[in-house]
Amino acid sequence: FVSCEQLFNPALKGKPVCVLSNNDGCVVARSKEAKELGIRMGMPAFMAKKEFPQAYYLSGRIDLYGDISNRVMAVLSDFTPVVEVYSIDEAFIDLTGLRRLYKKDYVDIARDIREEINRRVGIPVSIGVSKTKTLAKLASERAKSLGGVYKIGSRDINTELQHTDLIDIWGIGSNTAAYLNKHRIYNAYEFVKQ
Repeated sequence: FVSCEQLFNPALKGKPVCVLSNNDGCVVARSKEAKELGIRMGMPAFMAKKEFPQAYYLSGRIDLYGDISNRVMAVLSDFTPVVEVYSIDEAFIDLTGLRRLYKKDYVDIARDIREEINRRVGIPVSIGVSKTKTLAKLASERAKSLGGVYKIGSRDINTELQHTDLIDIWGIGSNTAAYLNKHRIYNAYEFVKQ
């Protein structure tokens, strides 16, 4: 959502920006700079504004975000017929068999997709490449700070899982992570091995 706002107001780039929920109740999206300040996801807006007055707080514009999302999904559909829209800002695509068509490996195809989205839509995206949705989602999180595209290949899985906290696994919340910690399971690798 922040990227959409920055697309229409470039002066916000590089600034601590938060997008608020409907009725401006809480923070639902943050720029990297806002995260670095310490603004938390779901933080009540009145608390965030009091504690971090230097940040920019914007009312969410779901119609705008939906329009941008549709444009991104259209670019994805131009690359592959298998696009599973997961949420307004997330999708899974199946690249199986496309290496031969594009004469590139999957990471290069992902880079092309990212560049095309930036060219046609104007927003940055992160893309994770892996053999399962959970691993691709983890790779996408890594991609946010490592150049936009990240691959977790078969040989890399155990190492990646050893460096992944339970709370960073898609679908594991803080209560489940705390429960697993009580049973001496602290990372994704230990979780998978159980």
